[in-house]
Amino acid sequence: MKRAVILPPLKLSFDEVFEAISKQTNSQTPELLTHGHALFAAQAKRTRDDRRFIALPQGNRIYEEDWGFRNNGIGKEGQRIDHYAVSIDNWAKRL
Repeated sequence: MKRAVILPPLKLSFDEVFEAISKQTNSQTPELLTHGHALFAAQAKRTRDDRRFIALPQGNRIYEEDWGFRNNGIGKEGQRIDHYAVSIDNWAKRL
Protein backbone atom coordinates (compact mmCIF):
# COMPACT_ATOMS: atom_id res chain seq x y z
CA MET A 1 0.00 0.00 0.00
CA LYS A 2 1.42 3.36 -1.03
CA ARG A 3 0.70 6.02 1.58
CA ALA A 4 0.53 9.78 1.20
CA VAL A 5 2.47 11.99 3.58
CA ILE A 6 0.84 14.75 5.60
CA LEU A 7 1.45 18.17 4.06
CA PRO A 8 2.70 20.41 5.44
CA PRO A 9 4.83 17.92 7.37
CA LEU A 10 4.41 17.37 11.10
CA LYS A 11 6.90 19.35 13.20
CA LEU A 12 7.67 16.82 15.93
CA SER A 13 8.88 13.24 15.80
CA PHE A 14 6.84 10.28 17.04
CA ASP A 15 9.28 10.00 19.98
CA GLU A 16 8.69 13.62 21.00
CA VAL A 17 4.92 13.34 20.77
CA PHE A 18 4.74 9.96 22.53
CA GLU A 19 6.87 11.34 25.39
CA ALA A 20 4.70 14.49 25.67
CA ILE A 21 1.53 12.40 25.91
CA SER A 22 3.17 9.97 28.36
CA LYS A 23 3.92 12.83 30.76
CA GLN A 24 0.24 13.78 31.01
CA THR A 25 -2.19 12.40 33.60
CA ASN A 26 -3.20 8.88 32.56
CA SER A 27 -0.80 9.25 29.60
CA GLN A 28 -3.58 11.08 27.77
CA THR A 29 -3.88 14.40 25.97
CA PRO A 30 -6.51 16.89 27.01
CA GLU A 31 -9.49 17.07 24.65
CA LEU A 32 -8.30 18.23 21.25
CA LEU A 33 -10.14 19.26 18.08
CA THR A 34 -9.61 17.78 14.64
CA HIS A 35 -9.67 20.18 11.70
CA GLY A 36 -13.27 18.98 11.24
CA HIS A 37 -14.03 20.21 14.78
CA ALA A 38 -14.52 16.77 16.33
CA LEU A 39 -13.39 16.44 19.95
CA PHE A 40 -11.03 13.61 20.83
CA ALA A 41 -8.31 12.60 23.28
CA ALA A 42 -5.27 10.48 22.43
CA GLN A 43 -3.45 8.11 24.76
CA ALA A 44 0.13 6.81 24.75
CA LYS A 45 0.07 3.00 25.04
CA ARG A 46 2.15 -0.10 24.42
CA THR A 47 1.26 -3.46 22.91
CA ARG A 48 1.98 -6.73 24.72
CA ASP A 49 5.23 -6.99 22.76
CA ASP A 50 6.13 -3.42 23.88
CA ARG A 51 5.48 -1.57 20.60
CA ARG A 52 4.49 2.03 21.25
CA PHE A 53 1.36 3.52 19.72
CA ILE A 54 -1.00 6.43 20.12
CA ALA A 55 -4.55 5.24 20.76
CA LEU A 56 -7.29 7.22 19.01
CA PRO A 57 -11.11 7.08 18.95
CA GLN A 58 -12.86 4.13 17.25
CA GLY A 59 -9.88 1.85 17.81
CA ASN A 60 -7.60 3.78 15.45
CA ARG A 61 -3.91 3.68 16.25
CA ILE A 62 -0.80 5.56 15.21
CA TYR A 63 2.33 3.43 15.37
CA GLU A 64 5.80 4.93 14.99
CA GLU A 65 5.99 3.88 11.34
CA ASP A 66 2.65 5.63 10.66
CA TRP A 67 3.70 9.04 12.00
CA GLY A 68 3.66 11.63 9.23
CA PHE A 69 1.33 9.68 6.91
CA ARG A 70 -2.32 10.39 6.14
CA ASN A 71 -3.34 6.76 6.84
CA ASN A 72 -1.94 4.12 9.15
CA GLY A 73 -0.92 0.64 7.99
CA ILE A 74 -3.93 -1.18 9.47
CA GLY A 75 -6.10 -3.02 6.95
CA LYS A 76 -6.13 -2.88 3.17
CA GLU A 77 -6.41 0.91 2.84
CA GLY A 78 -5.35 1.92 6.36
CA GLN A 79 -7.35 4.04 8.75
CA ARG A 80 -7.30 7.78 8.21
CA ILE A 81 -5.22 9.38 10.96
CA ASP A 82 -4.01 12.72 9.59
CA HIS A 83 -6.77 14.79 11.19
CA TYR A 84 -5.72 13.39 14.58
CA ALA A 85 -1.95 13.54 14.02
CA VAL A 86 -1.97 17.22 13.01
CA SER A 87 -3.92 18.19 16.14
CA ILE A 88 -1.68 16.08 18.40
CA ASP A 89 1.45 17.56 16.80
CA ASN A 90 0.17 21.12 17.25
CA TRP A 91 -0.73 20.43 20.90
CA ALA A 92 2.64 18.84 21.71
CA LYS A 93 4.73 21.58 20.12
CA ARG A 94 2.99 24.16 22.37
CA LEU A 95 4.20 22.38 25.55
